[in-house]
Amino acid sequence: MKKLKTLAPYRNQLLFTSLFIVAAILLMTIGFWKTVLLILFPCIGYFIGTMQDEQRSISSILASIQAFFER
Repeated sequence: MKKLKTLAPYRNQLLFTSLFIVAAILLMTIGFWKTVLLILFPCIGYFIGTMQDEQRSISSILASIQAFFER
């Protein structure tokens, strides 16, 4: 029970990452481009989950990325 309460703030990140991993595995067979998708799907899921947890919009995340590269 204690571990579940610890993970509660990250429930959307975990959910979306898990969903994209399952979707990637279901769509994948052996090959380079399909392996790239296997890596890409969990990343997309992680960012969607992060946006949900932090209640951020896509534009604010893109602005953060742009500010990082402008340093």
